[in-house]
This record gives sequence, C-alpha cells and structure tokens, in this order.
Amino acid sequence: MSENFGSYDQLSWLKSKTQGSTGKQGPHVKVIVIGREQKVPSSLSQSAPSHLKEKIKSKSSVVSWNDNKNDIWLLQMKTVEANSHYGLFAASPYTMARDLVGTCFRQIISTPLKSVSVEYIGESEEEFVGLCVGMEMARYHFKKVWPQKKENPFKVSLKSSIKNDKTLIEKASKLGEAVNFARYLVDLPPNVLQPKNYADLLKNVFRNKAKTKVTTWNMQRLKKEKMGLHVAVGQAASQEPHLVHIQYRNGGKSQKPYAFVGKGITFDAGGLDIKPSQGMRLMKKDMGGSASVAGTALWVANAQPKINCDFYFAIAENAVGTESFRPSDVITARNGLSVEIHNTDAEGRLVMADALTLATEKKPQLVIDIATLTGAIKHGLGGNTPGLFSNSDNLAESLLKTGQKRGDVFWRMPLVPEEKLRLRSDVADLVNATNGYGGAITAALFLEHFVNGVPWAHFDIYAWVDSATGVYGASGGSGQIVQAMTLFLEEQEKNQIEL
Repeated sequence: MSENFGSYDQLSWLKSKTQGSTGKQGPHVKVIVIGREQKVPSSLSQSAPSHLKEKIKSKSSVVSWNDNKNDIWLLQMKTVEANSHYGLFAASPYTMARDLVGTCFRQIISTPLKSVSVEYIGESEEEFVGLCVGMEMARYHFKKVWPQKKENPFKVSLKSSIKNDKTLIEKASKLGEAVNFARYLVDLPPNVLQPKNYADLLKNVFRNKAKTKVTTWNMQRLKKEKMGLHVAVGQAASQEPHLVHIQYRNGGKSQKPYAFVGKGITFDAGGLDIKPSQGMRLMKKDMGGSASVAGTALWVANAQPKINCDFYFAIAENAVGTESFRPSDVITARNGLSVEIHNTDAEGRLVMADALTLATEKKPQLVIDIATLTGAIKHGLGGNTPGLFSNSDNLAESLLKTGQKRGDVFWRMPLVPEEKLRLRSDVADLVNATNGYGGAITAALFLEHFVNGVPWAHFDIYAWVDSATGVYGASGGSGQIVQAMTLFLEEQEKNQIEL
C-alpha cells in the first residue's frame, strides 16, 4: 500500500495485545466489568473506600478509586429493561457493554500509564463481545495510524470468566477492525483519497484476501459500459472516476449473492451548483457510504462466512472545471433512462444509480446501498440516526432488528408514491432532484428506478461524529452501519432464508 495511506492494519490491537503480562513498572489501571445479574466480588468491594460502598451496592455504572497500588475502575452492567418505551433505541446487552466500557476506556488511555488489565465477570457472550469492540473503537485515533504507524504506548491484558473467550476476542477483533477501517477511510484527507487512489487502496487491501476477486473500471471502461451518470459526475476532477467491484464467493454455486453498493464521492464541492464554504468543509466524508461498505467487505473477507457477496464502490469527485456537467443537461443512465440534471449537487444518487443498475442486473438475492445522500435526513432524524428506505418489509424488519442488537440503530422512512410525481421532467424520463420538502424521500424514490425489482434497502447516513463523545476520541468518521451489516450477514449465513 502507498505510504501516503498510512497503515490501516494497526486498527485492531486485540489481535496481538490481549494476553500476557501487563508489566510491573509505572502506573497501572485495572478495569473490572461486572455483567448483568452478577455480584461484585466481596474482596473487591471491601477494598473500596467506605464512601463508595453504597454506590457499589446500588450498582452505579462507574465507580473508581486508587488502592495505593493501582487505579481501579469498577463498571457494572445494568439490567436491560423489558418493554422499554425507547423500542429500537433501547440499549441491548452488546450496546450497553460497548458504550460503557468504550467510553471509560477512552478516558483511561488519555492519561499517562504503562498498562491496563481488563477483566469481565459475567456469562453473556454478547456483553463480552460488546466490551471488546468498545475497547477497539476507543483505541482508534486517526493521528496514531496516519501517516506513520506508531506502537501502542502501553500494554493491555484481557481476561474473562467465559470459557471460549479467545474465540470471542477474535470475533470482536474482526468486527472492531471493520468499523475502524470505515472510520479510517473517511478520516483520510481528500488530497490523499482521490478517486484513482481510493480504487488502488481497495485493490491493495483486498487483493490477497481469500475467496475474493477485485475488479476496477476506469473512465474508459465506464464509458464502454454506458455508465453515463457516473461519468458525468466525475469528469471534471483531476483524477477520473472509478468503479470497484469486490466479489466474495464462499457459499454454494447456486446461492444468489448479497449485493452492496456504496457512494464514494471522495470530495463534493457541489459541481457548478457549488456549495457555500461552510457546507463544503466536511465533504471529504461524502464517501462515507462506500467506507461502510468497505468495512463490511473487510469483515466478510476476514471472517469468511459461507455466503456469496458482491461489493460495488461508485467512486468520483464532484469538482468544478471546464468539463463539469451542468444544470439542464440530459444524461442517459446505464439502464437507458434519461435524466435531466436539476442540481449538480445531487450527484451521489447519479453515481449510485448506475452502480445499482450494474449490481442488480444479475438478480442478486437482495441489494443494500449506503450513502451520505441528503442533508434532509439529518434534519429529520439527527446525525446519529440514519434513515432506512426499502421496497421489502421482510428485509426492512430484519435489518431493523440487527441494528438494535448492535447499537447501530436506524429508522424506517416511507417511500411515498405521490412524491414520484415530483421527479417528472418535460425533456427526459426524470429529474435528479426537486425543490421543497421531503428531499430524502425523493432521493430514495429516484434510486428505486434503478434496482430492477430486486429486494432493496437504502441507507441515508451521516457517517461522522462532530466531536469527541462516547467511544469516539475525536470528531471524524463513525463507521456507521458496519456493525448492523455484519450481524445481518451473520444471521443470513445461519438462516439461509431468502428475503
């Protein structure tokens, strides 16, 4: 991999830094995590100062003290409430453990120390995997892995009362690495992660993964394949647009693949309908949907589930130049539909449209697209909650359940039939955008024209955290949707039921 990309392979320290001695020199922190329905060991509660004993008895989430040798952090999992009025947004055991341990771990590692030991006392595999992923996510900080790889400044040990904890640690390592890879891609500067560079990075990361095959299309191939919308968006940039296809085959030959499509706009200036400076500031994250697809693909390549998958990355930069496409241009899509350009800043749906057509031509089992598509969804649901649109109730229900289990929650939005009328054009089959309210809905309805009747889900995401919070040590890529998608594929492998 090019040195400019740094070293993504340091995104999981659970691989090699979870066993053995934590060292005897310097400050040491002990983190003891008590599972639900578990009691705090009497020896531990007796070592706490008298003024903290009541807090421990009341199962306060976080209690910390110093025993003259070490800093002790006692974390107690709360019982998950049944019939919570928060519904999908109620914390699962995995989510509660991830967020509590991850938040505390982030605070702990920000202090000068030599070693940390983490012990889980409990019986829940979901809690244990969650706390491990929380530690992985808390450890990630972009400046520690780019542009130079740096060694971890302290040692970590991890143990539990679960018999198969090594297997679960490995599982959490693969999941945490997948989430952090998505975050890392979003965090890369846009002068580094330009379209060709992005395609090369994906090719280099996946080229030696078992059961995977990587294909890239450059501008010449995109034109030959009649990807007219994709070409139009990327033709003004200094690096030409690319499409990357990662094929994974580990299921039966007759098994239809699960298809994923990611929006990979490496920087969005808005085109000729240029964004104001404030709106352009974070537009390196406009490839966040493709980053989530990449994280999901990395998990698949590492975990090797017995399924078939196709991952498509629609990569381009929406720049301003002499070759920029214009408002009022009429462009022919891969599926033959003509599209009148209403707004060049509605470019993501254009590259996604051609990629969705390509992905669904061979009739996969289903197709899921992930994109930082509209600001409208953020106005409606906030930055932490993606919108889900789907033409399949069964698929939507399955996705909503996995999102809740993994604390990667989203909300189903309607595909309102009457809103399709707003996409009518007097000179083409449809326009790419409309004025007025409901922008996330009309964007999803535009994409629906390109899914060929295949069961389809569309995620409109933010892909970013605005400040340090929870398991996140700084503003940056969030890895949104990756945890939900990986669990969805895990469950599909187990059930093998077509949706």
